[in-house]
Amino acid sequence: MPIAAPSEISREVNHAFLLIGGTSLVLLVGITLAMLLFVFRFRRSRARTTAQIEGHFWLEITWIVIPCIIVTWMFFVGYRGFGMMRGVPDDAMVVRVTGKQWSWSFAYPEEGVTSAEMVVPVNRAVRVELTAPPDDVLHSFYIPDFRVKEDVVPGRDTYLWFKSDRTGNYNIFCAEFCGKDHSKMISMLRVVEEDEYQDWVRRTILKRYKPLEYAAVTNPEHPGFGPENLNIDPKVLYATYCASCHGAQGDGSGLPGLARDFRTEAGWKKSARVADIYRTLIHGIEGTQMRAFPNFTPWENVALAHMVRGFLTTPPAPDSEADYQALFAEFGLDKVQAPKESIPVEKAMDLILKEASQ
Repeated sequence: MPIAAPSEISREVNHAFLLIGGTSLVLLVGITLAMLLFVFRFRRSRARTTAQIEGHFWLEITWIVIPCIIVTWMFFVGYRGFGMMRGVPDDAMVVRVTGKQWSWSFAYPEEGVTSAEMVVPVNRAVRVELTAPPDDVLHSFYIPDFRVKEDVVPGRDTYLWFKSDRTGNYNIFCAEFCGKDHSKMISMLRVVEEDEYQDWVRRTILKRYKPLEYAAVTNPEHPGFGPENLNIDPKVLYATYCASCHGAQGDGSGLPGLARDFRTEAGWKKSARVADIYRTLIHGIEGTQMRAFPNFTPWENVALAHMVRGFLTTPPAPDSEADYQALFAEFGLDKVQAPKESIPVEKAMDLILKEASQ
């Protein structure tokens, strides 16, 4: 029964694997049976000693030429698949993937959005451009169901591509050991119908560029911290991006001696104010393992800030009015966030107005 494969590349890899594996199995069985036959047929006996055979020209030519033909054929079987993997169609959409300890982020330059999961439309070629921060480590982007894998090298750009002809959810792994939580560097590829993809883009754009309400920064229980404003629940965000270093309970147990303990004020590098946490999520902390997370929306940043403040064993002091005003002024949080140049402003405005009218 053929192995299920959702793309032409995966079917080509399966085909090459079965051909090469099947040929190798036939050779293994044939050679093993021949060896057993010779062992028993020509075992030592009390008869006279057999004449010494020093060579056989045509036999030697045969066992050199035939294996050469077989391995050359195997090479071209594999090379056909390799050529397919490197030949990206001109009309492929682009997804830029950044790998860093220990998470993946996905940017869509044409749509001007970023996401913690990869969503693509069915029956459309996708060029996946891979990179990692210069101060990170080697990773390897691997989608087993599609039989595609490529190293992610800090400071260098690599790529792969695929085109799925069926919808579904597919696991994404890191296939290069990258440290303590290598095994948790997992994400999801969702292949959906074109209309569902366009709807996902629209909703993601609206969430990313929606103005932040002032009351949400001051109130952790604000009703806006729901799926209408958040792409990902803050608990999932923390478990995915923060717990590896800071521990599930915020005690710094993920990287003992390096990660901050959120339970006490002394454990914070800057302070436990919402404004400082927001800036840390946007910019990271230079000279430390704390990286920036540009794929979070303003609403998600604030929701995550409220969550980590909740680890403090004593209630944290609230931000001052001046802190809030400075934060909103610095990032323009009370305004529609300007999309990247890769998406026309008119398109983003039309989407926002359309959503507001519904």
